[in-house]
Amino acid sequence: MRKLPITLILFVVLLSQYVSATSIAVDVSHNEGTVALVSPIVDPTTGRIVAEGIIPTLSWYEWGYIGYSPELRKAKVVHLGSTITYDALKNVDVLVIGQLWEGLSQDEIAAIVRWFSEGGKVLWVSGDCDRKESAYVQRNANELLSAIPGVKLRIDYATAKDTFSNAGKSAYVSGFVRVDLETPDANVLNRGYQGEIGKVLFHEPGVLAWVDGDGKWHPLVAGEIPDGVYRIVTTSGNGVIEDDYPPEARTYKAWEQGLFTLLAAEFVKLPNGAESILIVSAESPYGSPVPIWVNRYGSYLFDGQQFVTNLLQWATLEASRMKPAVETTTTTTSSKTTTTTTTTHSTSSVTTTTTTTTQESATADVTTTTTSTSGGTPLWIIGVIIVLLIGTAALVFLLIKRP
Repeated sequence: MRKLPITLILFVVLLSQYVSATSIAVDVSHNEGTVALVSPIVDPTTGRIVAEGIIPTLSWYEWGYIGYSPELRKAKVVHLGSTITYDALKNVDVLVIGQLWEGLSQDEIAAIVRWFSEGGKVLWVSGDCDRKESAYVQRNANELLSAIPGVKLRIDYATAKDTFSNAGKSAYVSGFVRVDLETPDANVLNRGYQGEIGKVLFHEPGVLAWVDGDGKWHPLVAGEIPDGVYRIVTTSGNGVIEDDYPPEARTYKAWEQGLFTLLAAEFVKLPNGAESILIVSAESPYGSPVPIWVNRYGSYLFDGQQFVTNLLQWATLEASRMKPAVETTTTTTSSKTTTTTTTTHSTSSVTTTTTTTTQESATADVTTTTTSTSGGTPLWIIGVIIVLLIGTAALVFLLIKRP
């Protein structure tokens, strides 16, 4: 009977290896800041703590960071490297990039593109308004976005305001979680809010646009939404465009009014056949003095924590269903045919003619890369495994106690 408990214990150990958490990396190597990552958030208007950090709150993810941060090191967050490289990213499922106050190098951009092109990845790129030096953040973000093949989303060189939905000033936009109807699994993004519609603070945000295949910029508004792009957070219908600082906005006009996009997702189809998820936001979930993560600003209440939680869960769910990269190899085969013709004449002389024909054919072999899908193990599988583990542990206990 002792062999049975040992067998069950081995079964538990082998089964548990299939439960893997989603790996999320945050970049702090370009002066993005660490506000809201591990330390509690203090409301600048009251001095009160209004939220715990993202990493301790969403502790079921495997978190890592790129860059230098004594705060994150002290919190025992995994250090993935001092700069963005492919080796730092190769085991990462989700990469979140805050406001890029320093631009990415070409090597860093190439590393991100290579990683993203493997398929099943999630990349979140944050922007800012165009006021003073913040325009550099927009430029640096767009430099990365334009380097990824097939990506349409951009951050226009303007600032979004809202004269109706705000936290005391029109530039402190209270964005509505108003998910496009065509968005897959939109229910994941819409749940758990204080009201029927979630509200998220975008503190002095930029505004999203998109670029077509010819490089022409378009507003990301109703009637102008390209395939594969889904709006998730918008202003109210009283949104206003401000453009007081250079460079000039590419598609919006100063004092233009309407409903503008603050955060959107794009299902990116890459040239190698892979698919990944891109999130672009006009404000950052961390690092910014007032990040998206906040739940309160003065007397105004928001759903920042629930929204970021929903967004990460939704993005990893969608990414887990996406195609990995496809590798195409070409094999050339050659065949040689020799024909010998013999002619015999009555004069007893023999003439031999040899004809050689060479044929070449190229055969394309398409091999799908057997990479594991990102986004971790689906929740229903984790649930089944947990039930099995508990049942197995109970059975082992009973067998050990049995006289």
